[in-house]
Amino acid sequence: MSPFPEHGRTNDQRSAEDLAAQAGRMLTNLRVSKMDPEELGPLAEAEARAVMVDRLAVARPGDVVFGEWCPDDRARLDADRVWFVDPLDGVRSYVTEGRPDWAAQVALWEKGPDGVSGITACAIAMPAYGRVLTGRGATTYQPISIIRGPRPGPLVPPREDDRLRIAVSEAGPPEFAEELAQQLDASLVRLGSGGGKTATVLEDECDVYIHTSGHHQWDSAATVGVVQQRGLHASALDGSELRYNTEAIEFPDLLVCKPELADTIISAVAQYL
Repeated sequence: MSPFPEHGRTNDQRSAEDLAAQAGRMLTNLRVSKMDPEELGPLAEAEARAVMVDRLAVARPGDVVFGEWCPDDRARLDADRVWFVDPLDGVRSYVTEGRPDWAAQVALWEKGPDGVSGITACAIAMPAYGRVLTGRGATTYQPISIIRGPRPGPLVPPREDDRLRIAVSEAGPPEFAEELAQQLDASLVRLGSGGGKTATVLEDECDVYIHTSGHHQWDSAATVGVVQQRGLHASALDGSELRYNTEAIEFPDLLVCKPELADTIISAVAQYL
């Protein structure tokens, strides 16, 4: 049984979309301030976090909000509702002029009355696209007229052939990435943020996203929620389920791909695990 609502957009889903949109818009405007990158990154993260946390405190005062600023908060383990927040995903890309691969992410985990728990609302703001990506499609939130500075456009160049495209981390790609690409006759696309790499699969710019350098629950909750709601595949690299609001806050790896490719990728990477 899936924890996702079966009918329409819930108030929580609208809240997730609004939170991601507001953070994305604020970050877009702040980015053109010409601050020193070493100052811009921490300031932008703090401001985006304040946007999300403050608004949730007003709109959902009884819910727990969880992110990298409070990794040891154990109140969430007894809570029925937990918001996983990643206010600025891809700081290195964000502070680099012209880089589009950064995002703002938010997801709600709920404990269901029937014992089924999971992500029930989620959104990934991708200012490069001018949209918030959700499990039910893409919500336009940022008309060009209010975007300050140049609009970067798609995250990766258009496809030139029908080879598989595998998105990997620019800073820490899988050690087996090149060998796997050769084995599958695939091309590698190196990007910064997890939300950005996820977006390339959601937007059909890439077919697979593989991550092996670890990720926290707040890093991937929105990714897994949006991907699974879209009917795509999201799991650990061995195919096992990623379960949120558990004791351990970090996962070792992540696989996002089109569902018809899941078995092929899981089988191909098994030799490296």
